[in-house]
Amino acid sequence: MKILAFDLQGAKRAMLLADERLENLRRLMDMGCFGELEGNPREWNVLARHEAHTLTLAEFLAQAGKDVAMFEDVAALQSKLASAEWDCCQLNASFPSDGGSADLYLDFDRGLGETLQHLNDDTLILVVGELCFVLVASSNPIDGYQDGSSLDLTPTVLELAGYPLPANIEGRSWVAGMELNRSSGLSDDEQAMLRERLSGLGYI
Repeated sequence: MKILAFDLQGAKRAMLLADERLENLRRLMDMGCFGELEGNPREWNVLARHEAHTLTLAEFLAQAGKDVAMFEDVAALQSKLASAEWDCCQLNASFPSDGGSADLYLDFDRGLGETLQHLNDDTLILVVGELCFVLVASSNPIDGYQDGSSLDLTPTVLELAGYPLPANIEGRSWVAGMELNRSSGLSDDEQAMLRERLSGLGYI
């Protein structure tokens, strides 16, 4: 399963989750789960820590041999998505510390709608704002309101996408123990290679 993440630093929860004009984001909320987060809002993508090293979502997927790309421009992101040659893409956007004007959120929502046209059902979509999130995946057994720690997001995303998790993850997957459609595309040999790489980094 492909993973598309929108990291909206500084985007306020009240604007993202309550503004009815954000039609594309509302559609995602209706399709999946959304809610509030506790903890450090910048740690949503942290999977585990070992000594002086932090294992993030992007590094974990790179260790698994996946094509991971980061963007700050919506047009560049859409070009990558249209190529179909990707496994994980992340758009990083910053909102002013006061949250910014409603126009910024409407601009994001328009770009989101255009971006969604490049995706298929085999894509997990994550939108992360300041201590809030929206998560959509065909394999997600959770819908409606859900809250938890910001550290829970990455293990939840990876488990929904079918990846094996290190034993010493910091958060907890919200879907742990639920029956899921495992579709990461990793063969047994690739999973063994990933475990070996994580072991070399001290995470297993």
